[in-house]
Amino acid sequence: MKSLASYKHPGRDSRANRDSDILRRLGTVETSVSELKSQVSGILAILPHLATKADVADVGTEVAQLKGEMWAAISGLETRIIKWIVATLLTSTGLAFTIAKFVH
Repeated sequence: MKSLASYKHPGRDSRANRDSDILRRLGTVETSVSELKSQVSGILAILPHLATKADVADVGTEVAQLKGEMWAAISGLETRIIKWIVATLLTSTGLAFTIAKFVH
């Protein structure tokens, strides 16, 4: 049985190979860290412009208030339209009876 000290991993026969492998891996880690730094700086630049929970809640409250105002305006408009329709029908009916009276 071989001792661990005398064991040589295949593909890593010398210290130079191990060192170059370590340096290659370190380069990969440094590249990854560099990419992460740029992504984090991009997120940090956008972060102050994002809405908070309080902002979203305020918008929800404003939308609910505007919805109530809109329905009130529509209701008032509906009432006015119905009044105009009734008045127009009564006037048209009166005009029709007047024309019928003069024709006979």
